[in-house]
Amino acid sequence: MATKVSPVDVEGQVSNARIPSASVRRSDYRILRDFRAFEIVNAMRLPLTLDGFRSLVIFGSIALVLLGTMVFASTMSVLRDGPLRHDTAAVLNWGFLAILYCAVATVLTEVVSSRRLAVSGTPHLELFRAMELPLPQVVVRYGLVPALRRTGILWYSAAVFLLVFFEESSSYLDVVAASVSVMVFASCACVYCVLHFASTPARRIGLHWRYCLLALILGLLLGAATGFLLPQLSRVDGLAENPSRFLPALCVLAAAASGILILLSVRAWRRLSYRRISLRTERGGSQRAVTNFGLFVVTDLLSSKQGSLIATIVLAWIAVVGILLGARGILPLPSALGSGELHKSLVGIAVLLSLGVTEPMLYRIGPTAKLYHYRFAWENGFSAAAIVVRLVGIYVMAGAAIGGFVFLGALLALDLPVPGAVLAGLIVAASGVVAESLSRPPTTTDGTKSNDVMDGLFTLLLISPCSLILVVSPEFSTGLLLGYSILLILGAAVCLHQRLLRLQSKLIL
Repeated sequence: MATKVSPVDVEGQVSNARIPSASVRRSDYRILRDFRAFEIVNAMRLPLTLDGFRSLVIFGSIALVLLGTMVFASTMSVLRDGPLRHDTAAVLNWGFLAILYCAVATVLTEVVSSRRLAVSGTPHLELFRAMELPLPQVVVRYGLVPALRRTGILWYSAAVFLLVFFEESSSYLDVVAASVSVMVFASCACVYCVLHFASTPARRIGLHWRYCLLALILGLLLGAATGFLLPQLSRVDGLAENPSRFLPALCVLAAAASGILILLSVRAWRRLSYRRISLRTERGGSQRAVTNFGLFVVTDLLSSKQGSLIATIVLAWIAVVGILLGARGILPLPSALGSGELHKSLVGIAVLLSLGVTEPMLYRIGPTAKLYHYRFAWENGFSAAAIVVRLVGIYVMAGAAIGGFVFLGALLALDLPVPGAVLAGLIVAASGVVAESLSRPPTTTDGTKSNDVMDGLFTLLLISPCSLILVVSPEFSTGLLLGYSILLILGAAVCLHQRLLRLQSKLIL
């Protein structure tokens, strides 16, 4: 006998079936949340339980937000009631420019930094797949939540700034509308970046022409906006003179771009699948063998985490050069320092930047990390002199590129040629090679160079002659730096050649 089921009963059964599905989703997210908390506790070696760690995070986050709000709001209030009380419109324009820079930096870091590998590059991806945890839940916990946290800081800081400098004027409304448009676009761009990289196989970033072009275009756009806004900042009315020239176009452009990014994000969300980003996913096509020894060394560097760091720094430099090119109309910038003082400061900046890039490079492809590879190549027919020349050439070109960035930035921003900056980059690179050859630090488990006190001490001693620029004229110091850089490069070549020929093999019994 057939029984009739009323529509009310069917609706009740469907609603009851939805409850377990929602509870399963919450349970999966709790597992991922606890696993992420365990990762942090284990990495930091904290003597805490997961509940204790969560409580610490909650109370610590609340305390940091309250303290940061109090300090930031108090500082802005003092500036508003003090030296900036007569230039509120100009301050609002400065604030919008700062929001624009922060938004672009936030989006750019989502593209070129290690954040893009937060989901597809996690080492626990296959574990999550074996536990049958849905990939969208993994994306939410490892990708979207951190991204929304970062953009939330941008929104909150902008809101506090605009509340402190609140005024009933048309220029204030214009700045609020422009800031909201920029932040909405940045938020949508960050969400799309997370979903896009979460739906594609993980690949370490390299100096691909697309990334370089993207960094240059963003820099040019930011520089053009800076060049347009800065001349307005010295005027009391600021952007209130004629906002119709750019504000409606900015809002429409931001709204259209945000809508497109939302559609693309929905498409990327629907494409989320473990099969697409499996750790066993191989690139199509055959891999061409690298026969050139120098090309092999550079490729090995760019495929490592040290190479990713260097590529990120180089892309940031390209963006800075784009900013300077875009703001060419307001350059060169005036300076209260003389040309001699500027020359000394820029050479010091080149030394610091060179240390920040040379050390990660030598950790991966320096004499310690690749000495046995070089010896193997020599024993298989490569000329020792050719190996040394190519290696020293790679190190020297890297140092020259760092100093060249400082040289180009000083030429664009200050209209001041500083050849000593290029020589400082050469000196730091060669000093690192010589110091590593003298101290001979041990290798780590992954084959890279370990941290060594004597290595750092020798490097600092070898670059100390750069301080000659503090006591001699820029023209004479350039000649001294040139001679010293040639001496160090020859010394690095001799050290590499001797270590290559006198290396003893390790016997494993």
